[in-house]
Amino acid sequence: MTFSKVAIASCAVALVGGIAMAETELDAALKDGGERLKSDQIAELLVGHVVTAKSGEKMFRFFYDPTNVVSGELTNGGWEGSGVYAITDTDHVCVSMAADKGRYRCLSAVRNGDVVQKFNAKGKMTFELLDFEPSSGL
Repeated sequence: MTFSKVAIASCAVALVGGIAMAETELDAALKDGGERLKSDQIAELLVGHVVTAKSGEKMFRFFYDPTNVVSGELTNGGWEGSGVYAITDTDHVCVSMAADKGRYRCLSAVRNGDVVQKFNAKGKMTFELLDFEPSSGL
């Protein structure tokens, strides 16, 4: 009986340790030479720009208005929306679209070459930002 308790406890510790040691996509991007962008760098890329972004197979365009309003659309139609954004002094861009009902999603930005990737709080990559063009709207 004691042996089985020790074995179960050892397995539990090994599983928890394995979960804690799992590398996130954000960790991998930084390990691969990515540079975590600072607040000023994020603002320079986003504010007053139309950003072409990819999430999975979907392509989007987002406009980050200097008044902290963000609007977006799927490039082939089928979705458009708007909300608000903020760039924090802790180097995140936080977005709340109308469908979020006031909930903000804060993301880290990492540059690797010409591509900037956004990562959620769990370290999962959500968007690749492919192009930034100065604009006054979508």
